[in-house]
Amino acid sequence: MISESRTTSSRAILAAGIAVYTLAFAWLLLTGTTRIGASADDGAARISLWAAVLPPLAALLLTRLVPPAVTPPLPLAGLPGRRLARETWAMIGAAVAFPLLLTVLPRNDLYPLVKVLVLLALPALALRLLRDGGPKARAFPAPVTWLAPLPAAAAWFLLSQVGPLAPPLTQDLPDPVVLAVASLITFLTASVLEEIFYRGWLQTRLEARHGRWPAIMISSLLFAAMHVTHIRAGAVPEGLATVVAYQGLFGVMQGYLWSRYRNIWVPIAVHTAVNLVYIDLLVQRF
Repeated sequence: MISESRTTSSRAILAAGIAVYTLAFAWLLLTGTTRIGASADDGAARISLWAAVLPPLAALLLTRLVPPAVTPPLPLAGLPGRRLARETWAMIGAAVAFPLLLTVLPRNDLYPLVKVLVLLALPALALRLLRDGGPKARAFPAPVTWLAPLPAAAAWFLLSQVGPLAPPLTQDLPDPVVLAVASLITFLTASVLEEIFYRGWLQTRLEARHGRWPAIMISSLLFAAMHVTHIRAGAVPEGLATVVAYQGLFGVMQGYLWSRYRNIWVPIAVHTAVNLVYIDLLVQRF
């Protein structure tokens, strides 16, 4: 439960987050940017703002309308306040450090290793040290609902990956073995690791301190900041607005799915669908 001393800051966080999203979309619309780059991959097609906005909004609406059959447990509810604050700031530190490192390190074969170090190894070590002899904090309760998230996930998939809003596959594909290895690495370091860190470790602790929507706002914007490598030199304002409008809104959807149902496998499955090129090949074939 949020203490009264944090109510004002929680409202300020929520208002600031809404302002950031409003400014991002306003910038894109006022500058006539109706198509944005959703991927940093060479040759990737640009998508319309409708394609960026409608799928997550549909998923958010269905998530709101379809309650879980069984109320999931609230993770970290009993964690002492001082420990919770320290763990939260440790997670925020890692989330801020990662995009800062990306601005100075070249995006090459070391990128997955840097991500694993900053978003997994160091946070896990910090959580272990900050326990200070206390019990292990369980941020991932055993899933108690599986069917309720399906309408939202299915709506997002059908709107974003199938039909007129789906981006065409325009990249040249590598050798099948290279593609398979790269897909596995992407699954582990993006679909799984990013959801564990941004939704499980970071958002859950922010929720325990500030409530659902302030936590979703912070975690989704930090998730968007991770995609700074998508920003082209000379187009920084457009790039910042784009990552907020696309990756940020995707993070809001993922955060609400996690907060509403507490089944981490659902955000992981959705994240896998957005990253896995095999899905694009299958959809386009049939």
